Amino acid sequence: MKRKPYRFVLYILLKLMQLIVLLLPYKVAIFLGSFFGSLAFGFIGKYRDIAIENLKSVFGKEKDDGQIRLIAKEVFRNLGITAAECLSLPKISGEDVLRLVISPSFKILEDALSQGKGCIVIGNHFGNWEIAPVFGAARGHKVTVIAKRIYYHRYNDFLVSLRRSKGVETLYRDEKNVLKKSLDVLKSNGILGIVPDQDVDSVDGVFVDFFGKPAYTPTGPVYIAMLSGSPVVQSFMVRKDGNLHLYIEGPMYLRKTDDRKADIVKYTQMWSDSLERYIREYPSQWAWMHKRWKTRPAQSA
Repeated sequence: MKRKPYRFVLYILLKLMQLIVLLLPYKVAIFLGSFFGSLAFGFIGKYRDIAIENLKSVFGKEKDDGQIRLIAKEVFRNLGITAAECLSLPKISGEDVLRLVISPSFKILEDALSQGKGCIVIGNHFGNWEIAPVFGAARGHKVTVIAKRIYYHRYNDFLVSLRRSKGVETLYRDEKNVLKKSLDVLKSNGILGIVPDQDVDSVDGVFVDFFGKPAYTPTGPVYIAMLSGSPVVQSFMVRKDGNLHLYIEGPMYLRKTDDRKADIVKYTQMWSDSLERYIREYPSQWAWMHKRWKTRPAQSA
């Protein structure tokens, strides 16, 4: 890979930002995160335009350009706050996390774990998705997430170390024996988190309906559930009323038929429908600056 010196400079800036965040009172850091998120909306035109284009394609008949632009700006503000929250993790204890996150429905996940088969949690780039597994670990559970390896190792190590410091382990989807390691997590009655709500053409997927358009969607969560017999739930971290609310949906128990491909499409469509419902209710909470419908059905042949 070609060396890009600016990445190291950005990494140093990231560490400096974290130092500042850790020195500031938590609420001040969150305010600054919101402020810089708004600035990013003004200056990072590429991702702003992707977000606005996606929002128009979904809500263009329901909302005018001003409303769509406002939602897009809120998306960036949310991501700025999310970054500030994540950078603050070293000074946030497990008890703090349990106070910050409101989740009566977490009992759904814990009831699923009582069967002793672990639980697969389908996460989404919603609210602050990184805090969701931290909350699970703070509740005393073994939590492992499957994630993409970040292209620059310093960024990657920084994020992974943040997770590990809060009791969350990381498996890379490209590492050797990732499937076996995932099944081992479930066999030990752990929580296996997967965030499959983006168009990733380098992994196995199927096309399902998402906002009325075919969207290439990873099948890993459903495939692992079929192999393991583990229950599946979905998690949505929603930022509202000054708090983080973690909603758990499910559990979903997968019943296999003789047509495995049809089963995979069926259950992938089911969780995609739940995600669409939450996005419609909280449109500014999802990370819209990803080309979700990039892969076309004709390209899959």
